Amino acid sequence: MTTNSKDWIQYSTAVLTLLSGVVLVFCSFFMKGEVLDGVLWYAGQTMIYAGSIFGVAMFIRTKSGEIRNYIDERLSGPRRPSGEEGQA
Repeated sequence: MTTNSKDWIQYSTAVLTLLSGVVLVFCSFFMKGEVLDGVLWYAGQTMIYAGSIFGVAMFIRTKSGEIRNYIDERLSGPRRPSGEEGQA
């Protein structure tokens, strides 16, 4: 499975479960006039799942970018600002 399809599957399931939780809460409220405990539990679980998918993906991307930059800096040596190249 490629990274693109894996990300697409993760994001689509997170959005679908989040939407299902919101729709279930609205349906419960407008049909019964109250939101039952089970509906709130399900809505909370969908928010936890969606938050974990988006949060973990962002954390991994950020950390991998930082590690990549650190390795590039170490391999190429210190970089001087562009205005200091001609000065001795």
